[in-house]
Amino acid sequence: MRKELDYYGLESAVFPPVPFNIHLASFTPGPAMLSKRSGHGAVVLPENRGVLVVGGQDDDEEFLSSTELFNFDTEKFSPGPEMASKRDNCAAVVLEDGRVVVVGGTANGEDIWSTTEVLSPSSNTWSPGPNMTSPRAGCAALPLSSSRILIIGGETFSDETYLSTTEVIDLASGTSTPG
Repeated sequence: MRKELDYYGLESAVFPPVPFNIHLASFTPGPAMLSKRSGHGAVVLPENRGVLVVGGQDDDEEFLSSTELFNFDTEKFSPGPEMASKRDNCAAVVLEDGRVVVVGGTANGEDIWSTTEVLSPSSNTWSPGPNMTSPRAGCAALPLSSSRILIIGGETFSDETYLSTTEVIDLASGTSTPG
């Protein structure tokens, strides 16, 4: 595309040069979340709906099932829908249709979840999703299609085993298969 735009002399109009100097870059504190958290998941919601923060653990070492929504316009957090399970070290992914899927994690630092939860954007409620084939915490989740999710690695806290395995969750069929 750039080649064609350059041919017509339009490349700088479509892709204007952006001056950037790492020495001039700075970071400023953002707004405070409603809860102090670590080990949480977060996703950017489609259609500029904000950022959803899910689960984690607070500074009293309490495991959380709460969620928070960051609004881009107001630059403030508000309470989101409560998940059914407390989930620390979970992974979260957003699908093309706006559904959010949270996978794995732990509710006590010892027992690892193989369960998933799905947030419907239309009802703003969580429902159970398919179980994974392996319990996982600290894993990664990536969307493959509108209903399929790749789950990568993670660990099982109980025996401190790190996982090299993957699996694919298919929400349409309600199944999970080893990768």
